Amino acid sequence: MLIGCDLPYYSDPGAVRAFAQAAEDIGYSYLAVHEHVLSMRSAPPAPLSPAPPGPSYECSTMLAFLSAVTSRIGLSTSMLLLPLRPAALAAKQAAEIDLLSGQRLRLGVALGRSGGEAAAHGVVPGDRGELIEEQVAVMRLLWTQPTVRYQGRHVRIPHAALDRRPGRSIPVWMGGGTLRSRGCPPPRAMRRIAALADGFTMSALLGLRPGRGAALVATLLDLVEEAGRDRSAFGIEARLPPRGRHPQAADAWRRAGATHLTVGAHPADGDVDDATARILAAFESLCASHRPPPH
Repeated sequence: MLIGCDLPYYSDPGAVRAFAQAAEDIGYSYLAVHEHVLSMRSAPPAPLSPAPPGPSYECSTMLAFLSAVTSRIGLSTSMLLLPLRPAALAAKQAAEIDLLSGQRLRLGVALGRSGGEAAAHGVVPGDRGELIEEQVAVMRLLWTQPTVRYQGRHVRIPHAALDRRPGRSIPVWMGGGTLRSRGCPPPRAMRRIAALADGFTMSALLGLRPGRGAALVATLLDLVEEAGRDRSAFGIEARLPPRGRHPQAADAWRRAGATHLTVGAHPADGDVDDATARILAAFESLCASHRPPPH
């Protein structure tokens, strides 16, 4: 099981660099970056949000920066709000980051919980599910094919190609779940994830409920198999709260079938020294019961 950590929200690029390099030196396998393009002021902040309140990153820009200041640690989006971007642009940005970083990118994508944020980008909120399915399909074609023609309801590529392809199909993971559903994706989203994604990244809400999360993982892996895919090749990213009994929770997630485990960020992580001390302590406690494979 690979162990990663969230990148806390910092406005100072020096703090971002220091935290990322510390996580790499400690031995974390990957850094996870959250994003929002807009903060919708009309809605109250979501309780138990997967990231602390504060300025929001834009994933592609932040991962380009991280690829330049690190050399080994994996880079993950958790989550990139894919419907807010044209599919071809998202494919190009991901390809460039993967090339610049030495194929360290894992692309986590989601619809986004805010319909207002989608509408502000000219996207009909109710179309996001169908849109993301077309986007993922065409992005994989652009990464792997010399020429692409694609005609969908939302995405159309007449006859085009990426001049710089990443040399592989970048892993695409999906997330989902709402506060109303207590972090569980709805049935249609579960089927979409099982049919299209290389793995599933669960919400912070599920990270607080290993029992509920384990049941969801079992259901999802059954759906993966029903879709004619290899359940043993499907990734599951569980999440740990910033503080708590990490080894016990890690054991529960390992038994549930998790392949990745992410230590969450915390509002108190504004001080880089405190944040790096916390992730060091978390890593050491996890490694006391489990030695992660090399990345």
